[in-house]
Amino acid sequence: MVHRDVYLAFMVGLQEALFETHGKMALALNRIAGLRMLELLEKDGLLEVSGENKNSLSEDIEEALRHADDAEVRVEGSEDELEVVIELCPFEKVRRELLDRDKMPVVCPYVTTILELAEMTFGAKYRLVEMNVDEDLCAFTLKRV
Repeated sequence: MVHRDVYLAFMVGLQEALFETHGKMALALNRIAGLRMLELLEKDGLLEVSGENKNSLSEDIEEALRHADDAEVRVEGSEDELEVVIELCPFEKVRRELLDRDKMPVVCPYVTTILELAEMTFGAKYRLVEMNVDEDLCAFTLKRV
């Protein structure tokens, strides 16, 4: 029998339960979970804006994820439509487990962190228009409102 980390098992079970009970509306829970996470990041001094461009935004997101030593963040596109790509995120094991079970990850509290940092960096409001998930990365498309 394969030993599973309790954290991983709980996160996978929670994601599946949210999707089964709320369908794609579970994606809205990202905002609520992310707001609570933002409070903790701000309290710990991990939510800071260092510049006004895509490169600084990438660095700021990596800093917010710094407890995930290997996280790599790229920000592509224009200020009107940003694509934020995260490789090796803290929830990578959860994402892979869900994909292996043919389930769609629906909750990522980092989405709110990314939105908040983008809004602070560019002084504009953004909304999440697309979330693409595969075995190697997550990509979030943000559109200026």
